[in-house]
Amino acid sequence: MPIKKGTMPPRYDEAFKTGAVKMVTEQSLPVKEVASELGICIDTLRSWLKRAGFQTSSLTRQNREDARLRELEAENRALRKRLARKDEVIAVLKKSIGILSVP
Repeated sequence: MPIKKGTMPPRYDEAFKTGAVKMVTEQSLPVKEVASELGICIDTLRSWLKRAGFQTSSLTRQNREDARLRELEAENRALRKRLARKDEVIAVLKKSIGILSVP
């Protein structure tokens, strides 16, 4: 809902501001996404973060690094599962070769 020129911007209570800041800092959500979800201006959210003592550029970088870390951990788990399956297949093949080679 666009604000008409000449009207006062809405006032937000401290609980709302704190909740918005926590969404960015504790849940590692992007500033742009939180602002869009809450229907507030991104610059407003940035000023709340700055007032709370956070640098938005470092938060954005940290969020990207956290997301990349989660992605790598998921890939690592998937690769470990694939490796375990391959090891099982190799073990079965080794047993079958042993059975076939016995005279």
